[in-house]
Amino acid sequence: MSNQAKIATAKPLSLAVHLHLYYIEMWSDIKRYLQNIGDYPYDLYVTMVQENKELVADIRAFHPQTKVWVVENRGYDVGPFVYFLHQIDLDQYDLILKIHSKTPFGRGLTHLGRYFLNRHEWTNLLFQGLLESENLFHKIIKAFEQDEKLGLVGTKYCITSQIQTFKHIMQKLSDTITKLGFAMPKKPAYVAGTMFMMRGSLLKIIRNNFKFEDFEPTNGKIKDGTLAHMMERLFGVITMVQGYKISSFDRNRYFEIHYILSWLWYQVYCKKITNKGYLLIKICKIPVWHQKVR
Repeated sequence: MSNQAKIATAKPLSLAVHLHLYYIEMWSDIKRYLQNIGDYPYDLYVTMVQENKELVADIRAFHPQTKVWVVENRGYDVGPFVYFLHQIDLDQYDLILKIHSKTPFGRGLTHLGRYFLNRHEWTNLLFQGLLESENLFHKIIKAFEQDEKLGLVGTKYCITSQIQTFKHIMQKLSDTITKLGFAMPKKPAYVAGTMFMMRGSLLKIIRNNFKFEDFEPTNGKIKDGTLAHMMERLFGVITMVQGYKISSFDRNRYFEIHYILSWLWYQVYCKKITNKGYLLIKICKIPVWHQKVR
C-alpha cells in the first residue's frame, strides 16, 4: 500500500472537546468557533454551574449527544476540567481540546511575552489560536498526526515562559512537580488563559493525582495563587517533563499590526493612573501633567 493510500485510510485521531460554560451568554460566540471543526468527528462535553434547560437544548441542537454536567463553582475553569477528566475514559481519546467562556470584559492589561493584552484581545486570541478557521483546526490535527512528540498546542501570543507569571505560584508548582516524580524544567512554559489542545495520554497524570473536590470555591477577586492558577502552569510543565513539545500554528497579522501602531502611539501619548493615585500624562515620554485623583 502506498503512503498516500495509508494516509487516506488512516483513522482520524479521536477528539473530545471540553467546554466550561460559566458565562452562558458567550455560547453563541463559542458555537461559531466550534463550527470551524467542520465535519471532523468529536465528542462534546460541557460543564455549567447552574441548570439552564433552554441552553442545554440549544447546545444539543448544535451537537447531538453532547454530555452536560452541572457542577459546583470550584477552581474557575480548571476544576470543572478535572471533573470532566474523571467522567471519561481517557484511553478513548487521542486529543483533548479545552476551551472555556473566558469573559472579554474587564479592566487592565496582562503582560505576556512582548505583548500587553486587554481582556478582549486575550479572549479572542485564545479561541482564534485553536479554532479561528477550519483550515487552522485541520493544520493542528495534522501536526499531531505527523509529530509524535507534539504534546500541546495553543495560541502563540499566550504561550509564555515569563518568570513574572510564575512568581506567586512557583513554589507550589515546583513542590507539585517534585511530588509527581519529575524535576522542574529550566524554562517552564504554559498557555496563559488555559485553552489548548493536548494529547489525552499526557493528562492521565492530572486525573490520577487531582480531583474536583481539591479545588476551593471560586472567588473572582483572587487573581493568582490558588490551586487552579498553579494547574494553569502545570498543564504546560507536565507536557515538557513527559518529553513532549508545546507549539502554536496561528498568526494574527491584524493583531500584530494593531499592537505595533498602539505601541507607537503610546510612545507619543501616554495617559495612566499611577500606583500612588495620580493621573499622569506624558508626551514623547516627558511628563506634562499630573493630578491626584484618589
